[in-house]
Amino acid sequence: MTKSLLKDQRGFTLLEMMIVIVILGILAALAIPKFSNSIALANTAKIQSDLQTLNTAITMHLIQHGRNPQDLTTDLAEYVDDISSLAPPQGKCLLRSGETLDITTKSYTLAPDGTAATCQGHYLKEFGHAAN
Repeated sequence: MTKSLLKDQRGFTLLEMMIVIVILGILAALAIPKFSNSIALANTAKIQSDLQTLNTAITMHLIQHGRNPQDLTTDLAEYVDDISSLAPPQGKCLLRSGETLDITTKSYTLAPDGTAATCQGHYLKEFGHAAN
Protein backbone atom coordinates (compact mmCIF):
# COMPACT_ATOMS: atom_id res chain seq x y z
CA MET A 1 0.00 0.00 0.00
CA THR A 2 2.79 2.48 0.78
CA LYS A 3 4.41 1.71 -2.54
CA SER A 4 1.29 2.76 -4.48
CA LEU A 5 1.09 6.06 -2.53
CA LEU A 6 4.67 6.91 -3.45
CA LYS A 7 4.03 6.21 -7.14
CA ASP A 8 1.14 8.71 -7.21
CA GLN A 9 3.25 11.53 -5.74
CA ARG A 10 5.10 13.30 -8.52
CA GLY A 11 7.35 16.31 -8.19
CA PHE A 12 8.66 18.73 -10.75
CA THR A 13 11.38 17.60 -13.07
CA LEU A 14 14.66 19.47 -13.34
CA LEU A 15 13.69 20.68 -16.82
CA GLU A 16 10.39 22.14 -15.56
CA MET A 17 12.18 23.94 -12.74
CA MET A 18 14.79 25.35 -15.13
CA ILE A 19 12.07 26.65 -17.48
CA VAL A 20 10.31 28.41 -14.60
CA ILE A 21 13.59 29.98 -13.42
CA VAL A 22 14.40 31.21 -16.94
CA ILE A 23 10.92 32.74 -17.30
CA LEU A 24 11.24 34.49 -13.91
CA GLY A 25 14.68 35.76 -14.90
CA ILE A 26 13.33 37.23 -18.14
CA LEU A 27 10.45 38.91 -16.30
CA ALA A 28 12.85 40.36 -13.72
CA ALA A 29 15.16 41.63 -16.46
CA LEU A 30 12.23 43.48 -18.01
CA ALA A 31 10.72 44.77 -14.77
CA ILE A 32 13.80 46.13 -12.97
CA PRO A 33 14.69 48.82 -15.56
CA LYS A 34 11.04 49.92 -15.70
CA PHE A 35 10.95 50.20 -11.91
CA SER A 36 14.23 52.14 -11.93
CA ASN A 37 12.87 54.53 -14.56
CA SER A 38 9.69 55.03 -12.52
CA ILE A 39 11.73 56.07 -9.49
CA ALA A 40 13.74 58.53 -11.61
CA LEU A 41 10.50 59.99 -13.00
CA ALA A 42 9.05 60.38 -9.50
CA ASN A 43 12.24 62.03 -8.22
CA THR A 44 12.24 64.39 -11.21
CA ALA A 45 8.62 65.37 -10.60
CA LYS A 46 9.31 66.10 -6.92
CA ILE A 47 12.32 68.26 -7.76
CA GLN A 48 10.32 70.16 -10.38
CA SER A 49 7.50 70.75 -7.92
CA ASP A 50 9.84 71.86 -5.13
CA LEU A 51 11.79 74.22 -7.40
CA GLN A 52 8.55 75.72 -8.74
CA THR A 53 7.36 76.32 -5.18
CA LEU A 54 10.67 77.91 -4.20
CA ASN A 55 10.77 80.08 -7.34
CA THR A 56 7.25 81.32 -6.60
CA ALA A 57 8.31 82.15 -3.03
CA ILE A 58 11.38 83.99 -4.36
CA THR A 59 9.13 86.09 -6.61
CA MET A 60 6.77 86.83 -3.71
CA HIS A 61 9.74 87.86 -1.54
CA LEU A 62 11.00 90.16 -4.30
CA ILE A 63 7.60 91.81 -4.68
CA GLN A 64 7.09 92.24 -0.95
CA HIS A 65 10.61 93.29 0.07
CA GLY A 66 11.97 94.81 -3.15
CA ARG A 67 15.06 92.59 -3.17
CA ASN A 68 15.98 88.99 -3.84
CA PRO A 69 16.34 86.67 -0.83
CA GLN A 70 19.79 86.03 0.61
CA ASP A 71 18.97 82.62 2.10
CA LEU A 72 16.28 80.11 1.17
CA THR A 73 15.44 78.79 4.62
CA THR A 74 15.31 82.09 6.50
CA ASP A 75 14.03 84.56 3.90
CA LEU A 76 11.38 82.28 2.40
CA ALA A 77 10.05 80.72 5.61
CA GLU A 78 7.00 82.98 5.58
CA TYR A 79 6.06 81.79 2.07
CA VAL A 80 6.74 78.04 2.28
CA ASP A 81 5.36 75.87 5.07
CA ASP A 82 8.04 73.82 6.85
CA ILE A 83 10.76 74.98 4.47
CA SER A 84 13.49 73.55 6.70
CA SER A 85 12.34 70.02 5.87
CA LEU A 86 12.07 70.67 2.12
CA ALA A 87 14.81 68.54 0.56
CA PRO A 88 15.46 66.89 -2.78
CA PRO A 89 14.99 63.13 -3.05
CA GLN A 90 18.10 61.00 -3.08
CA GLY A 91 18.80 58.94 -6.18
CA LYS A 92 18.47 59.32 -9.92
CA CYS A 93 16.48 61.98 -11.77
CA LEU A 94 16.16 63.01 -15.40
CA LEU A 95 17.44 66.09 -17.18
CA ARG A 96 15.98 67.44 -20.42
CA SER A 97 19.39 67.02 -22.03
CA GLY A 98 18.88 63.24 -21.82
CA GLU A 99 21.30 62.75 -18.96
CA THR A 100 20.49 60.99 -15.72
CA LEU A 101 21.61 62.96 -12.67
CA ASP A 102 22.44 61.31 -9.36
CA ILE A 103 21.15 63.62 -6.61
CA THR A 104 23.44 63.59 -3.59
CA THR A 105 22.77 67.05 -2.14
CA LYS A 106 20.68 67.35 1.01
CA SER A 107 19.11 70.74 0.25
CA TYR A 108 18.10 73.15 -2.46
CA THR A 109 20.24 76.23 -2.97
CA LEU A 110 19.77 79.78 -4.14
CA ALA A 111 21.25 80.72 -7.53
CA PRO A 112 24.21 83.13 -7.30
CA ASP A 113 22.07 86.06 -8.50
CA GLY A 114 19.29 85.17 -6.03
CA THR A 115 16.58 84.98 -8.67
CA ALA A 116 15.91 81.22 -8.61
CA ALA A 117 16.33 78.04 -6.63
CA THR A 118 18.58 75.26 -7.86
CA CYS A 119 19.09 71.59 -7.16
CA GLN A 120 22.70 70.51 -7.33
CA GLY A 121 23.44 73.51 -9.57
CA HIS A 122 20.60 72.82 -12.02
CA TYR A 123 17.64 75.12 -12.60
CA LEU A 124 13.97 74.10 -12.91
CA LYS A 125 14.00 74.31 -16.71
CA GLU A 126 16.78 71.70 -16.86
CA PHE A 127 14.75 68.91 -15.21
CA GLY A 128 12.34 66.68 -17.14
CA HIS A 129 12.14 64.22 -20.00
CA ALA A 130 14.64 64.41 -22.79
CA ALA A 131 13.41 66.35 -25.80
CA ASN A 132 12.78 64.00 -28.72
